[in-house]
Amino acid sequence: MPGFLLSAITLFCLPLGLTLTSQAGRGVHAAIVLALAIVAGAAYVRHALRSREPLLDLRLLSDPMLRTGSIIYLCVPGVFTGVNLIASLYLQDRLGLTATQTGMLMLPWAAASFVAIMSTRRLFASRGPRSLFLVGMTVTCAGVLLLATPFATMFTVRIASFVAMGFGASLCTSTAQTAAFTAVRTERMAEASALWNINRQLSFSLGASVLGGLLGLFLATSGGADDALPYRYCFVIAAVLIMFPLPFVLRLRRAD
Repeated sequence: MPGFLLSAITLFCLPLGLTLTSQAGRGVHAAIVLALAIVAGAAYVRHALRSREPLLDLRLLSDPMLRTGSIIYLCVPGVFTGVNLIASLYLQDRLGLTATQTGMLMLPWAAASFVAIMSTRRLFASRGPRSLFLVGMTVTCAGVLLLATPFATMFTVRIASFVAMGFGASLCTSTAQTAAFTAVRTERMAEASALWNINRQLSFSLGASVLGGLLGLFLATSGGADDALPYRYCFVIAAVLIMFPLPFVLRLRRAD
């Protein structure tokens, strides 16, 4: 029961606090909610590491593949969720695209995603997750940074951006899903799957909450300057977050 309550408080308060940061006059409320999430999260970690049968066994993250795959999911497909939100607002509100034109950009994204998933099936055994993660993160980062440039007004650049994000993010996602459970024992698979699925769902909400909150703050403090700058700042921050797993990826063994 203590583990359930602490994890529920953490998972509820963390995205809520991040969302409140973007709302004017809610800074104190956001700080309180985020502080509660941090305290509850730390308490759960302590409880999980001491309990014989925790609700979510965080000791499973001692496995490098599961740990790295989980971090990849938070920082690549999770951050892309936020990037897609910011990009939709940017393309329509600042570049004047219609909702249909903006939505059509997901077609090249989907095509590139399909190529990445099929590539993972063919290259995982020979190249290993390390190389695929590095390529996926780099390509995704490049795609996001294209949106931060003035060239995003060009149709071909937007296409290239979404192709890069579709290929890179899906390469990371499919590689993470393939690699995460390779070293997990059969009797621990159910616990590892529960931990993985909660992390996956949390990544999508956190990505949108973090970047949405930052956009709200940047727009509130822009003072009517270049209207595109708040969006570009968000894209640059997203690119940095996408590369956050790099130290963990570099620690993985190279393919033989």
